[in-house]
Amino acid sequence: MGLDLDRLLGSLGMISSAGKLIYGEKLFDQIKQSKIKLVLTTTDMGQSQLKKINDKANFYNIKIINNLFDSTTLNKAIGRSNVKSVGVSDENFVKLLLKNVE
Repeated sequence: MGLDLDRLLGSLGMISSAGKLIYGEKLFDQIKQSKIKLVLTTTDMGQSQLKKINDKANFYNIKIINNLFDSTTLNKAIGRSNVKSVGVSDENFVKLLLKNVE
C-alpha cells in the first residue's frame, strides 16, 4: 500500500484528540514504563535528541519510525507547537498508523 501521508496525519490528529499521543518529557517517562507502543520522529529533529530517543526506544524494544515528515506538518496535524517526536500508547491506534505507513 505504501505511505499515505494525509491519512497518517489525520490519524495522528484523531489519536491526539483521544489523549493517546504522548510528547515532550512525558514521552521518555512513558517509554521507561513500557507504555508507549510506537514512536515517530520528524526530519528536523536535532541529532542528539534523535539519538537519545532512538536509544531509549531500542533499549525498551519499542518500534520507532524516523523522518516521516517535518515538525511543522506534525504540529499542524496534532494542534500543538514545537513537538519533534510523539509516542502512541494504544495498540489499536498503532495498527491504524502502521497501516498508513507500510
